[in-house]
Amino acid sequence: MARISRRLAVTLALVASAATMAACSGMSASGEGRTITYHADYPAYDSANNLFQKADVVIEATASAAPARVQELKPDTTSDDPKLNPAAGAPAEQTAEADPVVISVYRAEVKKVYKGAVQPGQTIEIQQLGGQLDGITYQEAEAHPLKQETGYVLFLQTYPDAPAALLNPVQGQYPIDAAGKPSKLPENPVALTADDLKRISGAN
Repeated sequence: MARISRRLAVTLALVASAATMAACSGMSASGEGRTITYHADYPAYDSANNLFQKADVVIEATASAAPARVQELKPDTTSDDPKLNPAAGAPAEQTAEADPVVISVYRAEVKKVYKGAVQPGQTIEIQQLGGQLDGITYQEAEAHPLKQETGYVLFLQTYPDAPAALLNPVQGQYPIDAAGKPSKLPENPVALTADDLKRISGAN
């Protein structure tokens, strides 16, 4: 099991803030049908205010489709710069055995903007760790993949040359319920209301 640091690599679209990640795989003889599970640590937030302050973009958006694409990130394994090579500094034997890092990229239509340089009606790309590639399933232990045609309030980090990323898989997304209100995921200790969003964003 290799443990690597996940940092922004713009040229690779590798984005996760100050997180560490390990990957565990269930092997099969051919590789087909195996599952690789990532275990990552993310910053946690104790209030809606802190989520809002940390995010570059806060929006209400609808995931319009299944992942637009699934891709493997290919770091520059010759570099000592952790921005280009997340495995920089790891022992050579661990680097050689490390499983690939795979992301799914979703498209979401912006409905409301509470923070950030985006506009209602705009479509943005959002990446999440994991996906199916070449017959192998890659998954993050605590991930909640965005659901098709579901509305969310999203707290995102954005990058010049890469899809946006949730602040963390659990606290970065609040599904919109049947009453049109944001609801927290079960693992998330921080509730969020429409009034909270108005207050912290200064929206009328």
